[in-house]
Amino acid sequence: MDTIVRRMADETGLDFSHQISSLESKCSRALKDLYTHLTPFQCLTIARHPNRQTVLDHILNIKDKDKWVELHGNGTGYNDPAIVTGIGSIDGKSFMFIGYQKG
Repeated sequence: MDTIVRRMADETGLDFSHQISSLESKCSRALKDLYTHLTPFQCLTIARHPNRQTVLDHILNIKDKDKWVELHGNGTGYNDPAIVTGIGSIDGKSFMFIGYQKG
C-alpha cells in the first residue's frame, strides 16, 4: 500500500509525505498495542506461523552475495535440519553463522 501511495505522489506531483508519516505512525502504534496484549496462545501461534522468517531468511538477506557456505553434519554423518551453520561475509568481513531453523 505504501509503495502505491508513494508512486501516486510521484506521478501526480502531489506531496503526501505528511499523510504517509501519520499513517506509518498510527500503524506502528497499533502493532505495538496489538503485540503488547497477546495471550500466551496467540504468542505461540505467531511463533509457529508457517510464513514467519527463519534464520536462513535472515542470513541470506544480510550476507554478501554469493559469499555463503552452509556446513552440514555433526561429524558422525547426522545432519540436524533444525540447526543451521555456515560461513559467510558481511561487508567483506567473514562470520560464522549459527542459528535455529524451524524443523
